[in-house]
Amino acid sequence: MNRLKKEEARAYQKAREGLSEADIKRVNEEDARNQQISQLARTLHFELFPEESDNQLDSISDAADRRRGINPMNAEYTAKVNARREELGVSPLGPNGMPTNNDSWDFAYREARNQVTRSETI
Repeated sequence: MNRLKKEEARAYQKAREGLSEADIKRVNEEDARNQQISQLARTLHFELFPEESDNQLDSISDAADRRRGINPMNAEYTAKVNARREELGVSPLGPNGMPTNNDSWDFAYREARNQVTRSETI
């Protein structure tokens, strides 16, 4: 068992220490729900905002341009992406083609929570 797994097991035990079986069941259900929301949010973020992971495929020169604040993406593509982001209520990309804050992640988590809540009420 590696260090991460040990820490996760320790946190799991500590969160359930002194709780009744009913409370442990509730905590387990809450943890499972939160994990489901997190996984869905990651999927939604990647689908809705693929431009935020474009930098992972940058060449050495593109990465250097981004560090200098130069956006290596096509201007038309950037304008199209920023218009879509604005429609969703998310801030546009910065001058280097990278997000300036975490509001796209906030949007993805909010949407994931809404989807999980809707599926629970059905």
